[in-house]
Amino acid sequence: MDKMLTTPIAMLHHVSNRSDWGDLRPFVIQEATFMRFCDAIENTGRQTQTFREASDTSVGKNMIITFDDCGKHLLDFAVPELIRRQMKAVFFMPTAHLGITNSWDTVEGRSTVDLMDASDLKELQRLGMEIGGHSHHHVHLGRLSPEALRVELATCQSTLTEILGESAKSFAYPFGSIPTDATSAFSEHGFEFACAIFSPVQAAHQLRRFIIHDEDSALAMRLKMTNVYAWYRALTDHRKPAAAWT
Repeated sequence: MDKMLTTPIAMLHHVSNRSDWGDLRPFVIQEATFMRFCDAIENTGRQTQTFREASDTSVGKNMIITFDDCGKHLLDFAVPELIRRQMKAVFFMPTAHLGITNSWDTVEGRSTVDLMDASDLKELQRLGMEIGGHSHHHVHLGRLSPEALRVELATCQSTLTEILGESAKSFAYPFGSIPTDATSAFSEHGFEFACAIFSPVQAAHQLRRFIIHDEDSALAMRLKMTNVYAWYRALTDHRKPAAAWT
């Protein structure tokens, strides 16, 4: 089996102690929770890697940390903490929102988050992090026509390629919304891997991720990185209603 299908992938968004961001839960966690998660990774002997490194068979017990949306605040604590621990992560950017805010949240009355700009992405790349796509407009891709989907992917990829000097290899579905025939559309635009949240199948363009909550104990975090949890997800994800991934 492709090793990417068994590599644990964590999904995070925001790491902040701001009390006024409570309406972003569960997609914001406390700094102490992030540190507890990093401790759990270290205590299990896992090494963090990026999707670009996924073909490196010399990496043994590994996992991938991902951040959706690229909140600028991550540069203040989460990224320095990763660097301090010699860890890596993948950051997924909705390219129409470079240097502005999370309008998909604010339109529903949730808190405003400043997002990274092109120079921030280049700095992450310099630090050894990976930058992936998160669509162009942060929309439900599973609800788009095939033509609109391809415009979203093409624009996202061309924008990131211009900024980074190389094409993006990985992608995360906004809202976990997986389009029909994902493999064909994403491969056409150079995305070799795509991350979901829930998925009825585990495949290179429908990779399942687990979320970290403030309420997770160190034991719960370690469990989410195990094959036992992966088997549990394989048994339960496909039983969820289609609304979980469309």
